[in-house]
Amino acid sequence: MSEQTPVGAPQQPPAAPTPTPAEVFGGKEPAAVPAESPTAERAPAGEQAEAAVDYRALYEKAQAEARSLADAAKAADAEAAGYKNRLAELEVSVLRHQEAARVNLPADLAARLQGETPEEIAADARKLAALVAPKPVTGKGGLEPDAPAEHDPEAITRRIRAISF
Repeated sequence: MSEQTPVGAPQQPPAAPTPTPAEVFGGKEPAAVPAESPTAERAPAGEQAEAAVDYRALYEKAQAEARSLADAAKAADAEAAGYKNRLAELEVSVLRHQEAARVNLPADLAARLQGETPEEIAADARKLAALVAPKPVTGKGGLEPDAPAEHDPEAITRRIRAISF
């Protein structure tokens, strides 16, 4: 079967021959012609030259601004982390002072309380308060606090007369 073009269909012109490298490069070898950089900008001619925008410079400027903003964000994050740590320290300090006041510890001893949670601080405050609380001095009477107390007035009188006379 022979190929025929349908009636009424436009006929395509024959394909142009492929140019040789010598024809493309003006008679020079391809290695001798300097290659254009894909990023190199071509200067537009005429009125287009005035309206042309330097996209490379705009891109580099945007990149520099993005880097400076990223650096500023990192610095702000580090500063915020420092403030969070300081806030946590102050909260624990306030808890220690409140617990010390609750168990009647002197303010100087509040800094010695151990623990990070309110429960741990309260337990330590109770232990420390038990150690530093004044012990009640309740003697049994007389010059010797450990002597047994006598409740019989006659016995006390006899003892005193035996010592004095």
